[in-house]
Amino acid sequence: MNACRVTIAIALTACSAAAQLPASGALSASDEPFFRAEIARIEKLLLDAPDPGSVIYLMARTLAYARQWPETIDWLRKTAALNVGLDPSRDSIFGDIKGTAEFQSIVSDGVARTPTVSHSKRAFQVKEGDLTPESMAFDPGGKHFFFGSMKKGKVLQCSGSGACTDFADGLGEVLGIKVARDGLWVLSNAGEESSLIHFDLISRRVIRRYSVTGGGHEFNDLAFGPAGDVYVSDTRGNAVWRLSKGAGELTRLAGRFDFANGITVSPDGSLLYVSVFPDGITVVDLKINSAVAMRHPGSICLATIDGLYFYGKTLLAIQNGYMTPRVARFALTADLRGVQGVEVLERRNPEFEGITTGVIAGRNFFYMANIQDDRKSDFRPISILRLPL
Repeated sequence: MNACRVTIAIALTACSAAAQLPASGALSASDEPFFRAEIARIEKLLLDAPDPGSVIYLMARTLAYARQWPETIDWLRKTAALNVGLDPSRDSIFGDIKGTAEFQSIVSDGVARTPTVSHSKRAFQVKEGDLTPESMAFDPGGKHFFFGSMKKGKVLQCSGSGACTDFADGLGEVLGIKVARDGLWVLSNAGEESSLIHFDLISRRVIRRYSVTGGGHEFNDLAFGPAGDVYVSDTRGNAVWRLSKGAGELTRLAGRFDFANGITVSPDGSLLYVSVFPDGITVVDLKINSAVAMRHPGSICLATIDGLYFYGKTLLAIQNGYMTPRVARFALTADLRGVQGVEVLERRNPEFEGITTGVIAGRNFFYMANIQDDRKSDFRPISILRLPL
């Protein structure tokens, strides 16, 4: 993905819409075995999928990639029947059928089932609309917000009224950023190096840089344990890295975390939560180094989580990608290893044009409504919304 969209291992296609459902395409002799193998793999995943909605939707995408249109529609209907909020209208792989009656019926039904939910108010705006920030942080001491730019290689520091100055520049693609008691921590990806960079908040100087090299990595988001350990999700590397307090280098956690993205830690530091695809969220028991998919009812979809935050006995999440963009709060089970309910806090806000991550400040959640990462021009100011918790 780019940092604000969950990636899946299926290529996208964009074609003009057709008035009628087009005829299915013919697979070449060389493509046929690979397609059948992928279908078999997804069917196996469906047998015990932790997040069935994600896998059913993946089947629809796979069939669309092979241009098997009637079967695609059948699986999109199965996705819609789950009523978990997945939105195929946002996915260019269905470009050839977006104008058909069959597809429009599915989309219209989805819109009816996911009405507007609005509890957020605009807190301030960042005038630099082409900043393309993927993440934001808050310094409770200085009362400053920080935004990392994916395209400009810098970090912006802003007041609560939207007055901004450059905090650091000359960086690569800046993704996750967080403020801790000992400074600002920034994730930067440049060339074949992904780095966790520790800045002093006052002098703005780099205290230390921790890197992995060789390509195949994309440091995406980070979280702090209560003992001072730092955890970093690596989307391209399907991994999570840990910087133990006082350590001089990063170490990789055991296990595979497919398309690792949002990440957070339980207050006691015993559990790590990592958003992955297609399982939703992986829960890591840091005491015994075990990782399992988070338990949750099939009626709740944990897919395409970008920002992920522990709050009270809940997980707060921003979901985007092919989920109808929303801010959701997931109620946890007593052992904090499962989800038992979901409350949608914000959905179909007219300012939404790319929501990715935010930051909890006191009893409020601040998040970016419109990073506009798909735009090339005509950028609007970036709206920071405040959601009371």
